[in-house]
Amino acid sequence: MLAARQSGYQRSGERVVPYLILLAEVLIFYRKVLFGAYAIPWDLRTFHLPLATFIADSFRAGEFPLWDPFTYCGRPFYANIQAQVFYPPTLLAVLASNLAGADTLLYALEWQLVLHVFAAGVFTYWLARRLGAGVWAALMGATVYQMGGFFASQSQHLVVVNAAAWLPLVWLAVVELRERFSWRWMAALAAALAMSVLAGFPAVTVVAASSAVLLALLLGGVRLVGNVLFAGCWAGLLAAVQLLPSLELHNASVAKYRVEWMKTGGGLPLQSLVSLVAPNHYGIFDLKTYKGPWEPTYLYVYCGIAGLVLAVAALVRFRRREILAIGLITLIFGVWMLGDSTPVGRGFFLAMPKAIQNGLHAEFAMAAFCLGMAVLAAFGSQLFLKRPWAACVVMLLTAVDLIATGSARPMNTVSVREDPAVTREAYGGSRELLERVRALTRMDTPPSRIDLMNGDMTWAIAAPLTAVPTANGNDPLALERIIQARLAFVKGERWGRYYEIAALDAPAVDLENIRWVLSRTPLDAGMVERAHFRKRADLPGFVVYENLEVLPRFFLSARGGRVRVVEYLPSYVELETDSPAAAFLTASDAYYPGWRAWVDDSPREIKLTNVAFRGLDVPAGRHRIRMEFAPRILWWGAGVSLIAWLAAAAQLARGRRGRSKPLRQT
Repeated sequence: MLAARQSGYQRSGERVVPYLILLAEVLIFYRKVLFGAYAIPWDLRTFHLPLATFIADSFRAGEFPLWDPFTYCGRPFYANIQAQVFYPPTLLAVLASNLAGADTLLYALEWQLVLHVFAAGVFTYWLARRLGAGVWAALMGATVYQMGGFFASQSQHLVVVNAAAWLPLVWLAVVELRERFSWRWMAALAAALAMSVLAGFPAVTVVAASSAVLLALLLGGVRLVGNVLFAGCWAGLLAAVQLLPSLELHNASVAKYRVEWMKTGGGLPLQSLVSLVAPNHYGIFDLKTYKGPWEPTYLYVYCGIAGLVLAVAALVRFRRREILAIGLITLIFGVWMLGDSTPVGRGFFLAMPKAIQNGLHAEFAMAAFCLGMAVLAAFGSQLFLKRPWAACVVMLLTAVDLIATGSARPMNTVSVREDPAVTREAYGGSRELLERVRALTRMDTPPSRIDLMNGDMTWAIAAPLTAVPTANGNDPLALERIIQARLAFVKGERWGRYYEIAALDAPAVDLENIRWVLSRTPLDAGMVERAHFRKRADLPGFVVYENLEVLPRFFLSARGGRVRVVEYLPSYVELETDSPAAAFLTASDAYYPGWRAWVDDSPREIKLTNVAFRGLDVPAGRHRIRMEFAPRILWWGAGVSLIAWLAAAAQLARGRRGRSKPLRQT
């Protein structure tokens, strides 16, 4: 009896210990971020945090985050796939932050990201075990993926990390389906691909889907490819609640012109391969001295010396179909991630239709390359490290190597004291600056907008976080018509997404309700006077100018007509108008499908006016005007997704008809 109980404890420990090891690795890797005065740098704080803040604020107000009134004169927030409005882990992080109170959202997002890295390790462990690797060999592979070059270098991109975490589960589902058809694993594959979509970065989803098709082709031929394609269609239905609005936004945004400014497929420079053996060869660990012409995060592909040696050894010695298939996938995606750096990569990109080129980011194929290296390293360990203690030692040494090399580097860790960035309370560490600018905009109801000359684009990106409305923005899904309107007072191309004011006296500046212009340096006094501006304040790092002829947010075309704002919420506006004659109501808020209007409870058509804005006809006399953003496409997408998820849940809830066994022990 005692012996049986001890045996049960031992088996339980063997099941739990691998996950504890993987979790410990991740916590140690991100120790400064999670347990010190440090943060994950760049886009996580300046791009993803403002988006999550708007979701959190909307939930606290009892609203769904449909429309962002702070950016680009308004934009359809829920349709922006990078906002992750329908991604469950981000929603949980937002809700946890709301419950915790205070300023905890960034910390919640950092935990969300770190746990995704841990999940990537767990899924890789399952994949390697299913392919026949022993416990320590599988831990070797999981360690290489979760702490290797991809996640270590891309930590700033929340959506990229989230999407790539599901990649090993996608491969695992393909391997399971190769052995026998199972609706349960079909549902798992569809769910993994759908979660990659909802995570918010289509380029990584393209990598996941294409690598799944290639793995299916190499392992099972046409039949298995058919199963994967069916699961991909199912995934599209699961993610319809996000896909349908995002496709609508894509067609209305400058994103469809991406190829015009990219010209090529991008990708990592060939020099990045040096980091496989010499991770700091180009000095990327000190950005103060780094002088290279390349993006520093594109120069770190390190998978550990032992990981590299064991991966190469596995390819040399193994003859199993599964390992050879993964080796070929690793090679293919290694070439893909180099993009224009190789003739093959450039030729592949140029051969694709433009619609597909728009969604390709060659550098993110590194996710599949690093996962392939991880699985190969697991089987190199299985082949050459026969004794468990030897495999354990090498795995632990690899973990130490990857932590010592990649942890707490500029690409994944920054001191909050040295780089305060933007928070709810301060802009670049200055409370006075943010408070004074907020106070100026809130002199009007609704708050008037700011814009920039010789400025800082962070004002445009972080508007949902600072709650300072701006007519500008910096998002790849900027509405095309809004950019066309901005081109009335700036010089640029139709594919641009961030343009500062070039001419203060342009009529569009008044029309867009831009009352305040911020500049890093004083503007020419004559130009300011001719444009009917005046200097209003000297603030830390900025000079503020006031537009004396700015138009109100809402106005009537009839002389003597008056508009009073009764209520102004992100997705709802209520006005009172009083006009001596029939008039046209003009708003400086962006036009977009889904906005509806009523005049005294009678539906009225909202019309496109002034290139990019909303307007409607109003009768003479006193009237109550309501405008509400209620996009029908959201309900169509939600209905499709609900049915698809119910079907998936029914299959995933089914009990197993026998446990899956490793394909072959080696």
